[in-house]
Amino acid sequence: MSVTLKDLIHEFAPDRSAEQAPAEGPSAPDPGYDGATALLVRDFLDAVEALSAVLEEESACIAAGMLDRLEAFAHRKAAMAEQLEGAVLRARDEGIRLPDDLRAMTLERIDRLERAVSTNASGLVALRKAVLTINRNLLVALERAASDGTYARDGQARRPVELSASGLNASL
Repeated sequence: MSVTLKDLIHEFAPDRSAEQAPAEGPSAPDPGYDGATALLVRDFLDAVEALSAVLEEESACIAAGMLDRLEAFAHRKAAMAEQLEGAVLRARDEGIRLPDDLRAMTLERIDRLERAVSTNASGLVALRKAVLTINRNLLVALERAASDGTYARDGQARRPVELSASGLNASL
């Protein structure tokens, strides 16, 4: 079973027993988190936003047929995934608990990320299918071109060279 970002965010819910402590006199309103938590959440949300933006940019490039930057996108996505993982691990190690307002904001950003991931995955799957179709069609065309027009006793066409997808990639 895989763990989603939403599952992780729910893991950082505050302990309800700490909220029920009696208040002692008037004090400044407590936001429910300290500066270290705010910095960690900011880093996490920045990484989520940046990853969403990269996924949306890559999806737009795929839709426009600009495929020359796919490798750069892959490297950027991998780096951002490491950044997200690092933020989650730091939050776990530090025992961070997010108040409801920060958890809600984080979940909204993760929803945007999930939509971007879904759109991006659809584009990449369509692109992969297109590449496989082109590869298959080229292989068939090369096999026909390499055929010498003779047939073996079993009825299979004979060709002077055996072609395969790996041979296709090497010769193109």
